[in-house]
Amino acid sequence: MKKRLHSSITSIVLLTGLAFAVAISLVFVQRHLNTVQIESIVEQADERGLGYELVIHEPITNSYSFRAFEQD
Repeated sequence: MKKRLHSSITSIVLLTGLAFAVAISLVFVQRHLNTVQIESIVEQADERGLGYELVIHEPITNSYSFRAFEQD
């Protein structure tokens, strides 16, 4: 009975750790992809001589909104 309980607890701890590792990995992948996309759209706006407004909503994932506009 004790061995079975120990095995169940070990499985739960391992699965929880794995789920946490996957979640952290997904956050970092999203942050990286958003960073690459931000760099690209800012570069494109600069090349075209456009002004832009960039707002980072969530610094952990770099979620953002971007608005380009004609400069006067």
